[in-house]
Amino acid sequence: MSKEEKKDGKELYTTSKAKPFNSEKEYQYVEELNIAKKELLFQDGEKQKRAAELIIANIELDYQKDEKEKRADELLIANKELIYQNAEKENRADELIIANKELIYQNTEKENRASELIIANKELAFQNKEKQKRADELIIANKELIYQNTEKENRASELIVANKELAFQNEEKQKRADELHLINEQLRAKEQQLNNHINAIAVSNASIEFDLEGNILNANQNFLEIMGYTFDDLEGKHHSLFVDKVYAKSSAYKQFWNNLKKGIYQKDEFKRIGKQGQMIWLLGSYNPILDISGKPYKILKLATDVTLAKTQFLQLASQAGEKEKRAAELIIANKELAFQNIEKEKRAAELIIAHKELAIESIEKEKRAAELIIANKKLALETIQKEKRKAEKEKSAAELIVTNRELAYQEKRGKELFLANSELKKAQEELEGFSYSVSHDLRAPIRAINGYTQILVEDHAAAIDEDGQMVLKAIIHNSRKMGLLIDDLLAFSKLGRKQVSTESINMRSLLNGIISDIVFDNGDKIPIFEIESIEPATGDPALIKQVWINLISNAIKYSKYKPEIRIKISSFAKEDKIVYCVQDFGAGFDMEYYDKLFGVFQRLHSQEEFDGTGIGLAIVQKIINRHHGTVWAESELDHGSTFYFSLPNINL
Repeated sequence: MSKEEKKDGKELYTTSKAKPFNSEKEYQYVEELNIAKKELLFQDGEKQKRAAELIIANIELDYQKDEKEKRADELLIANKELIYQNAEKENRADELIIANKELIYQNTEKENRASELIIANKELAFQNKEKQKRADELIIANKELIYQNTEKENRASELIVANKELAFQNEEKQKRADELHLINEQLRAKEQQLNNHINAIAVSNASIEFDLEGNILNANQNFLEIMGYTFDDLEGKHHSLFVDKVYAKSSAYKQFWNNLKKGIYQKDEFKRIGKQGQMIWLLGSYNPILDISGKPYKILKLATDVTLAKTQFLQLASQAGEKEKRAAELIIANKELAFQNIEKEKRAAELIIAHKELAIESIEKEKRAAELIIANKKLALETIQKEKRKAEKEKSAAELIVTNRELAYQEKRGKELFLANSELKKAQEELEGFSYSVSHDLRAPIRAINGYTQILVEDHAAAIDEDGQMVLKAIIHNSRKMGLLIDDLLAFSKLGRKQVSTESINMRSLLNGIISDIVFDNGDKIPIFEIESIEPATGDPALIKQVWINLISNAIKYSKYKPEIRIKISSFAKEDKIVYCVQDFGAGFDMEYYDKLFGVFQRLHSQEEFDGTGIGLAIVQKIINRHHGTVWAESELDHGSTFYFSLPNINL
């Protein structure tokens, strides 16, 4: 407790002692005020202790970061040494590979014999399976035979019932015969009317009649002249006489007649074959003729000969196709001619080079003769060198043993480095837990300060002068600010423990949702957002959303003193990364202090000018680092800032 705080306490006690109390309530109020003052002084002391502990924790964190960097440097050096040792080990292994090849060949031969034995076993197993299948098929056949006998008995029973039904149907048939006689009389009248229509149509169109099976019943003179037949040639013949033999056997042809039997009207441009084998194009329709009960009983075809127009159209199409082919062939011929000219020039150049090479070869032969003499001398030297190499191999074997021992040492060193990294990671987790605990423990005294001060403002405002009320309001304001700082510190510490999920993120949709959720007070300037093409990304949607919220909130906050708030958002691909950009045209900052930009509780503007806790950008950097990306910024004072962050370009 400071001297001034003790003095304030004494003055408060003296004042309350000197002034007589008007009532027991006033005395109780002063006692409560003294208690609140003591609690406030005690909490200030605790706050200073916690602040000192937090400073120590930050110093320890900086020290651990330095140690982590040192360990990382040592790990890099160790990795380089390990790579070099592995390379040396591979060189030594090459010498051992030759000796192992013969052993591998023998093992391969053994494996081949084993493979042949495996194949023989598989064939035997296959034959056993086939026997089992035949036995299963025989069992199924016996079951089918039993089923068929049962079905025969069922059919016998059904036959008895069918005979009874047949007797009943004969009686019904006699009734239907009487009705059919009456229907036939009506049908004859309708046929006469239909023939009158057909005769009228026959004057201008070709027509032919078929029964439901496709047999020709009648044809008018126009049809006979177009097709080149007489009626004697066609009478009783099938419709397939007029179509291609392959089509006549196809399922499409059968479907065509099935549709007609169902009474379905068919209209199209038909290609038919005349008596002389000529192709004839007919434009017309097949019309099912219905009886009085609505069922078709014959087919009437009406058609017009369009062979001349169709032939001319096909000839024009063929001529156009031929012209295109000729033009393409001419282009290819020109290309080939140009290619041949180039090839001729190449052959001429190659011929000149060949003559030069021939002259060079003559000179080379003379050199080879001289080299052969020298080679004989070298051969004598190589015999001596072989003996030297034998001694060197023995030396290399000894070096290989030493190298293997060194590799064993490096493996041991790698394990030690792994343990050191594990301890460093554990220390970081403990430090994050400590930060979380400190932040959490600070909440209780802050709530107490805020609560007691609020009681004084609400219940005892009349007993406190104007200066005292201003002091109480300042206490409330600073306690709330401290609460926000603690919340941000908690959020920052939680990021280190949160598991990062990975999924596809529609950045455009995410941005639209964030912008639509922004709430403005009356009189606030409404920002103008310029959103360009936004690439999708892969990451944790909740964490990436927090990054956008922090960057956009900062852009709005630091532009509030400008005539208009304009924010530009864009993205672009760069190598294996996708870079996102948030640009504002607000207050900006001095790049001289860039190294403080992403620090915890670091601020480049005063609290009176722009409010905030100074932890938002630290959260952004931590989230992006956990996504294996980077974040950076560019700015000019009073001309705005541009913040960038990158994420790996991963397609899920």
